[in-house]
Amino acid sequence: MKSKVKKRMGLQSKLYFILLIPLVVIGVMILWTTKLSIQNASLSTMQLNNEALAMNTAKLLDKSAVKSLNTNPSEQSSEYKKLRNELNTLRLQSGVLYMYMYNRVGDEWKLTVDGAAWDDKDYSPFGSPVSFTRKETADRLKQGETVTTDITTDPDWGTMFSSFTPIKDTDGTIIGYLGIDRSLASVTEVYEKTLPEAYRLVIPVVSIILIISIAAMMLVTRRILRQVRFIKDTLEQVADGNLTATSQQVTYDQLGEISDLTNRMVEAMSNMIVDIQSSSSTLQQASENIVVTSEGTLHQTEELSRTLQQIADVSTNQADQTIESVQQSDRLGQTLDEVGSHVHQFTDTARHLNEVRNQVASEHELLLEKGRESALRIKQMQRMSHALTEKSREAANIGQQVQGIVKQTQILSFNASIEASRAGEAGKGFSVVAHEMGQLAQQSAISIREIDEILSSFVEQIEQMGDQFDENINTVNEQEKQIALCLQSVDKVTQVSEEVEELAAHLAQLTTEMQEVRHSVDQHLKHTASAAQQTAGMTEDVSASAQKQALAVKELSEVARNLTTLSNNLQRHADQFRVKNSDQ
Repeated sequence: MKSKVKKRMGLQSKLYFILLIPLVVIGVMILWTTKLSIQNASLSTMQLNNEALAMNTAKLLDKSAVKSLNTNPSEQSSEYKKLRNELNTLRLQSGVLYMYMYNRVGDEWKLTVDGAAWDDKDYSPFGSPVSFTRKETADRLKQGETVTTDITTDPDWGTMFSSFTPIKDTDGTIIGYLGIDRSLASVTEVYEKTLPEAYRLVIPVVSIILIISIAAMMLVTRRILRQVRFIKDTLEQVADGNLTATSQQVTYDQLGEISDLTNRMVEAMSNMIVDIQSSSSTLQQASENIVVTSEGTLHQTEELSRTLQQIADVSTNQADQTIESVQQSDRLGQTLDEVGSHVHQFTDTARHLNEVRNQVASEHELLLEKGRESALRIKQMQRMSHALTEKSREAANIGQQVQGIVKQTQILSFNASIEASRAGEAGKGFSVVAHEMGQLAQQSAISIREIDEILSSFVEQIEQMGDQFDENINTVNEQEKQIALCLQSVDKVTQVSEEVEELAAHLAQLTTEMQEVRHSVDQHLKHTASAAQQTAGMTEDVSASAQKQALAVKELSEVARNLTTLSNNLQRHADQFRVKNSDQ
């Protein structure tokens, strides 16, 4: 029991430790955040106050004195002394670290009045240069804005911040600038006064929240531990063999679900034990039946092995015979392949003969067509020659008529010459004309004779051409008859080649069918040989399997005996558990 108490207290301490640490951290963070917020608020308040002080001081300064000092820059002037006294008085009253005036001369910033005491030997003289930590500050001052800087550290004056504001005349013109430096010590004073007051308000609130949180934590932790205790007690009873124990569900979170799952697990284990107890007797009977069956199976397996060995021998002989048939079928196939090759050659020869016949027939038909066209052209030329002959004869007749006219013209010329000679001088001109007409008639007679000779020769040549045309027509007719006879012979060759091609195609078809039959027989024989070999192999495999099965049956018989022993041991172990069904 002591060990159990220690374990429970250890879990409880861990839970308290885990829950208290975040609460403590939250409390510390709240205090630290409060401190940081007050510090920032104090700094922001002092910066605002310092900025307001600078703006109010710039308004209170004597503007005429500032302008006079700008025109008469000297520490001995009454304006300088007056302004220094005012700044010194305001510095002492406000408690700031440093108060001063400066102005911008060209691109440089120059100090005009230092608000230090008159007996301060470290004061800054008139015209001392003024510099800014950030360029943005100078740019904003040029635009007439009031600027408050962040906290800076000076080697002489320590940690401080500054406020700068322009000094404006009544018309809004910037006549100078005012600067006020305040030490961070003033901010620390405000912070130290404000922080205790804030702690007096925050600490009680944080304490109340922590107390309430701790109380709620303890309630939740006790409830969780109670649920854990119920689950633990249930599991201890299950470990002792009591499967009737149940865990009470206290919480309705994940632990409650674990409690419910524990009850379901115990119930499943109880059902499993009951099933094991009910199945152990069945397992014993089954193992005994397996032993008996395995012995009978062993005897049948030995007989089956002998029968299968005989079948394997017969299948081997059948496979050898089938292989011989396949070889003979292969030789027959080679012979058929040779016959098929010759048939294909014969078919190709017949097809080539048919192609040659078609080519010869087409050439003869083309030649016959050209001969007929030549005969038609010759007949046309013969008709043209007959027409030329007729025209030549007509031209010869016309020449005879012209020759008669020429004779009459000669007679007329002769008569005219006679009449001109009778007329004397008056008929000389007419005599010349008559002479010319006579000469013209003689020349015409000569030309007509030449034309007659030419026409006679032309008629003879045309008649010779007509005779040649007749001979050509006879030759063409004879060629046409011979070509017609050749075409008849080609038709006979065509008929014979078609018969040869049909015979070759029939032989090829028969050869193909014989090849297909041979291939089919060959495939059947190969399938038969393969089946016989497979049968032999299968019978050998089955025989080997039967032997293996015999060994397996022996092993199964041994396993069945071992299974009987294991079932008895399982029954004995299952009886050690107490379940609801056993109580009933």
